[in-house]
Amino acid sequence: MSNIKKGLKHLYWEFYKTLPMRYLRTAQFRSHRPLEEGKLRGTPIVRYYWDRYLDQHLGDIRGRGLEIGTTATIRRFGGQALTQADAIDVSAHSPEVTVVADLSRADDVSANTYDCFVNQFTMHIIYDVEAALYHSLRILKPGGVLLINFSCVDYYFPDGLDMGTGKPLFLYHWFTPIGVENLLRRVGVTQADYSSEVYGNLFARIAYQMNMPAEELTNDELQHQDVHYPVLICVRVVKPTQWQGKPPEYREPWHPQGKTAVWNRVQGERV
Repeated sequence: MSNIKKGLKHLYWEFYKTLPMRYLRTAQFRSHRPLEEGKLRGTPIVRYYWDRYLDQHLGDIRGRGLEIGTTATIRRFGGQALTQADAIDVSAHSPEVTVVADLSRADDVSANTYDCFVNQFTMHIIYDVEAALYHSLRILKPGGVLLINFSCVDYYFPDGLDMGTGKPLFLYHWFTPIGVENLLRRVGVTQADYSSEVYGNLFARIAYQMNMPAEELTNDELQHQDVHYPVLICVRVVKPTQWQGKPPEYREPWHPQGKTAVWNRVQGERV
């Protein structure tokens, strides 16, 4: 009986592999390079997940708001609930950047200033991630909300990537849910102060790495959640009224000395 079951399973999977649509969709993955050489195509899967998360927390994006590098996201989701929209980055590469600071060294940015801070797609490219999270909370008003995400998988650029934001970017971290939980506790917040959601599954993870846009996945492929194969961790933190976070000891990274790649929004990465 066992051999019969094994034989039937084998026939099932062989038949499944011959389905034309399944073959056509997954055949794109049999490559050493991402689809279209990394050119932007549609909505990145991580952006789809993040937008879905922000939709659930629209009420938090209000008052005086802050965002990394631009104000597009807080303006889009906050709308008229915002009284002021600021962007923070390491250089004033656009008129939107009104706060020039390295988030992991943001001692000169006033504490207790913002009602909300949308810190998106940044923590994986900050070496001193604990210091960056500490300052993300410090600059919020008591009761202010930090909406932040942590990438679980991403493209690695070994010699850095110049995206025109002031200095080359390096990928230092791929996060796990338990790692994020421990990081939050190290900066002085408890489980009562935050909530988190993990998005992704095995297929979405591979599709994202292969540069397949969200538009090419089915709803099930996007929305099925499997914590064993996370793609993006999204966290909402409410700064405690009596927050007692201690400044971490600063750490400096080592950088390679190779030729930095340059990012082009149309053509993707170019060396």
